[in-house]
Amino acid sequence: MTEDEARGWFADRYDAQRVERVERFLDLVRKESAQQNVVAASTLPHLWFRHALDSGQLVELADNRTGSWIDIGTGGGFPGMVVAILRDAPTILVEPRQKRASFLRAAADALGLRNVTVEQKRVETVRSTAPAAIVSARAVAALPALFAGAGHLATRDTLWLLPKGRSARSEVEALTGSWQGVFHVEHSLTDPESLIVVARGIAPA
Repeated sequence: MTEDEARGWFADRYDAQRVERVERFLDLVRKESAQQNVVAASTLPHLWFRHALDSGQLVELADNRTGSWIDIGTGGGFPGMVVAILRDAPTILVEPRQKRASFLRAAADALGLRNVTVEQKRVETVRSTAPAAIVSARAVAALPALFAGAGHLATRDTLWLLPKGRSARSEVEALTGSWQGVFHVEHSLTDPESLIVVARGIAPA
């Protein structure tokens, strides 16, 4: 898929204002990349495909679920900032690194996003007034660590959207005896060999 095709994926699904905001955010990522390594340098020519689309597909998997979205380890803004642009509901970006958290706050301000909260903390120390409707984490940690670290922010009704690459099925199998829930995997739009774990009803076994 080309950059134009990836941008077209957004244009087919979202209004012009949201698409333009995604584009502005990608411009901010390019600019910030001169100051810090917010994304791999090799992916800078392919931000629409490698990062924006990889993030946007999670919103599609959320299936119009409303409520707050917590993104763990947001880093340079993926998927959390793209999620916040595409949805109006509250989005909490958990990013412990100071320079990246500062970038996320500045980007939210520049884009006029009022639904974004940046928590410069490890997820284990984040406190929320209400459970998350959706939790995402893109290449952050193994499933047991994610569930243990963020379980206090979720309930059995929470939807977990977790891009895991090729390790998805083996990570789900490794949960046997420690965590229970309903799991399935979806193929990523950006790599047919990469998988996304979609989980509900998560609880210790």
